[in-house]
Amino acid sequence: GEIVVNAFRFTCWGPQALRGGLLRRMNATSLLGAALFVTLFVACGVSEAQPSTSQGSAPLTPTKPLHKGKTPSKNFADAETLGRWITYYYSRPEPLRVAEAIRSASAQGFMKDGQNAPPFIGFIAGVISKTPAVAEPLAEQLKSLPVVDQPMLILGIWYSTYPKATPLLERLRKAMPEHQGMIDHLLMNGRASLLDLPLEQGPWVLDALWGYFMATGDAEPVTRIISALPWINIRGDVSRLMVGGAARWSLISNAIQHKPVMATCKKELDSQPQEVTDVLREVISAAEKDMKEGKTQ
Repeated sequence: GEIVVNAFRFTCWGPQALRGGLLRRMNATSLLGAALFVTLFVACGVSEAQPSTSQGSAPLTPTKPLHKGKTPSKNFADAETLGRWITYYYSRPEPLRVAEAIRSASAQGFMKDGQNAPPFIGFIAGVISKTPAVAEPLAEQLKSLPVVDQPMLILGIWYSTYPKATPLLERLRKAMPEHQGMIDHLLMNGRASLLDLPLEQGPWVLDALWGYFMATGDAEPVTRIISALPWINIRGDVSRLMVGGAARWSLISNAIQHKPVMATCKKELDSQPQEVTDVLREVISAAEKDMKEGKTQ
């Protein structure tokens, strides 16, 4: 069955409901072929604009502030500063500033009422997984987010590896009455780490994995995305074909911008099956070609 909580729709696939719980609306508005942190700050010069492969997708750029009375932090007052801080967070982690950054992103309209939430879900999950001590204070500081943005915090906690996520969400349930249905649904079903989510759920999972990478710099989310590359050759399965295309483009873009991504791609050539390495070599070649031509963003 399905439940809808504001902008978020969950579908239960079976006994382990959240292992099959997906955010369909996220997929509907996600850029197929790009991760949000590559394109979100295009207007600010953080990265070069790339075309969307989804029809009707809104560009992932800032809109006017969505929530009256919410003003961005002075330290993250412009999108370029905020974008660079988040995109390269893993290189200089500042967990005590994460709440400030998320509030600023919300105030500046980056979330688009939940539509662009997946990378931020992954980012929060990564920060908490890497720095568990920040989970409780982060939840306390972000529980007052606008109602439409609160699911980002809820799911970021849930998809992290934080061992006390269940009691934390039970406390947040009282502070977020509009999302009690969502939290109840999560608590009634088994947890799954973001890194374990099936990529078949759609491009939103790739966006979330890139958010996780930006928070941690870890190879695991990149390796998960690499595993989808053979899907670009699939016929008769449009969903996988789209995910495969998104994986290929986002790997090229992020390999150009992030040395750890390029290093992981090259390392995986020694361990992945041929159906993966055939496409992965194309990814590396395309990224290196762009870098030689000066396309470093």
